[in-house]
Amino acid sequence: MFGNPTRSWQPNNEEKEYEGGKFATIEHTGETFDAACLEAVAKLYKYFEGSNDQGAKMSVVDPVCITALPADDGSLQLKLKVSLQIPSQFQADKSIRIEQRGKMAVFFMTFHGKAKGEEYKNYAAQLRSAVGTEKADHKELYIFSSYDPQNKSFGNCHEVSLRKK
Repeated sequence: MFGNPTRSWQPNNEEKEYEGGKFATIEHTGETFDAACLEAVAKLYKYFEGSNDQGAKMSVVDPVCITALPADDGSLQLKLKVSLQIPSQFQADKSIRIEQRGKMAVFFMTFHGKAKGEEYKNYAAQLRSAVGTEKADHKELYIFSSYDPQNKSFGNCHEVSLRKK
């Protein structure tokens, strides 16, 4: 998600801390959470495949990170931010923003299979319950990570994370 993590284990969830780095980021709103994710990820992958100001192809550093805000009713807001870490020598163009991120400690839960808005929401609720409100900031945002493309037929690996207070 943010460079190489250091991990520690806690009952019912895990913790890790990510080093900072540069990320290509798109803020996007769709008709549904799942549509917004697919559209933003497709745009980012085109950027990495050479549709950028320099016409340069870049290697993709997993995972795709989706930052989402919880809505008042427990669902996920339709505006989200999708990011991929990039090699530092590449710069942004008009459609992609480069943001520098600092270190971040998170609690996370891993799951497998297809990941859509409903699955992310359910796993976020499980993680919120396991971690508790004293340790994690889950009113501000959720971070969802996918280590495999959605079109992979089996064995997909995903994470839902909450920023550690």
